[in-house]
Amino acid sequence: MKNKRGKKIHRDKNGREFIKETYFVGGKMKFRIIYVIDGIPADEFYKKNATDLDFYLNGDCELMSCNRDSDNQSNEQDSQETDLPF
Repeated sequence: MKNKRGKKIHRDKNGREFIKETYFVGGKMKFRIIYVIDGIPADEFYKKNATDLDFYLNGDCELMSCNRDSDNQSNEQDSQETDLPF
């Protein structure tokens, strides 16, 4: 078996770190650049570490904790209603 290496982190001319991801279109290899922060993709880093104010200012209201809590509560209420023996 071959040993799998982790994805190599490159730097652009401005000093930002990124990972090259390859994909094929019409038989030709193309590259996608995914910027990383602390070794994880920037989108995941943003979702993990942003505050509700950051989500609000960037228009990502569906990611705010109050929306996540209300979704969880509505799912819990639905499951409780179906468990009733009536």
